[in-house]
Amino acid sequence: MHSPFDSSTVEQQIEAVAMGREYAPRRRVTVQDLLGTPVAEMAIAPPVYIHSTISSMREAPTFSLAEIHSAMARAADSFQHDSIAGLSPDAYCQRVRRTTGLPMAVMQNALAVIAQALRDMPQIIDAGRPKGACWSRYDAQALAGCSLFSRKGDVFAVLAAGNGPGIHALWPQALALGYRVLVRPSTREPFTAQRVVCAMVKAGLAHYVALIPTDYRGADELVASADLTLAYGGQDIVDKYRFHPQVRVQGPGRAKIVVGADACLDEAAALVAKSMTDLGGAACVSASAVLVEGDTHDFGRRLRLALQQLPLETLPLVSRQSVDWLSSVLDSPIEADPTPEGYVLYPLVTEVTEPDDPRVQRELPFPCVTVAPYQAIRSAPMLSGSLVVTVFSRQPQLLEPILSDASISNVYIGDIPTTWMAPSVPHDAYLSDFLMCNRGFRVAPSWSENKSKGEILCPPLMR
Repeated sequence: MHSPFDSSTVEQQIEAVAMGREYAPRRRVTVQDLLGTPVAEMAIAPPVYIHSTISSMREAPTFSLAEIHSAMARAADSFQHDSIAGLSPDAYCQRVRRTTGLPMAVMQNALAVIAQALRDMPQIIDAGRPKGACWSRYDAQALAGCSLFSRKGDVFAVLAAGNGPGIHALWPQALALGYRVLVRPSTREPFTAQRVVCAMVKAGLAHYVALIPTDYRGADELVASADLTLAYGGQDIVDKYRFHPQVRVQGPGRAKIVVGADACLDEAAALVAKSMTDLGGAACVSASAVLVEGDTHDFGRRLRLALQQLPLETLPLVSRQSVDWLSSVLDSPIEADPTPEGYVLYPLVTEVTEPDDPRVQRELPFPCVTVAPYQAIRSAPMLSGSLVVTVFSRQPQLLEPILSDASISNVYIGDIPTTWMAPSVPHDAYLSDFLMCNRGFRVAPSWSENKSKGEILCPPLMR
């Protein structure tokens, strides 16, 4: 089986990029597409380099937030339209499709969404600022006393996942808040991280952002040397950093849909099908369970019919190894067809008879959903801790307990897929909740313009 892409014979080099310079260590790892064809060679930066880079970034020149935001807007245009690291926008989308199997429409949409997020950063970070807080000590409210919205640190590390490009629209918020950001790309899909970082370097942010391809030892050094870290991963990552106060974990989403007895079942089935297959079914917000008031078998039948109506190009591609692994996990063969680019993986619908069946919490990296009966008392613990719950019902007695459960990060009502997101709406809370704090602050009017030894008495808090 041969890949149809002409560029498959050319390996892309993915080096560490920091302080405007590339670093090419001897240790390398090969990035392969779904067919096992090498498509890139990625550096493995050692811990000593990471530690030194973070020290250098801490001492680098600083920009105002306005200067950072202006550069990010320039980076947005470059990310969306320019050739970066040898890849045009179309070649980039093709490369990520080859390595992740995500539908091409997902990649093309991500190209536009990430670019727009970079352009809209001032508005996005302002949405997470408390109404009573000020950005700057120069704000007029500082004379009377105010809350100053301040960073908790200076250096932010990102341990990125490779299941989709969407995360690279989120972490730039830290840069927009004035953090120095180091991104460890996924070995599965390092191309989006490389593209975003290189676009920012090109726009003038070389001292503020770095690409750090590395292994687990390097990842541990990033966590140890940075002030705060955002880590993506499965339950193993959740368990590793569960009690680490400087690490925020984005783990399994376990997004769910609750279908009430008052719902049109065909409309509900179409909503679940969209929530399963949007973003290739591999994202943390892709629906993995649906809880139904009523006949679960009838709903499962309707859902399978809705899934059969979806175009083939909306389904993800995987490798042969992934097909074998999923079949092993599910203890039965899964439906997959070979193509010249990989194996098309068909959605899986599993019906269970108990509301608290453990399979309700199952989450696999493809369109896979468990249909279970909804019973208020027994279903409530299964909904707790979910990233998203869409409630397809107008019944207050069904909605109110879900809204009252603060462990559910996002609640949508009506025909809104679990995959819906907006930059100004919290995803798993605002990232600024983790990165920022409110500090009481006041400057005496007679001191506000005084200077001592040529310096303003109150040093800038938002460097």
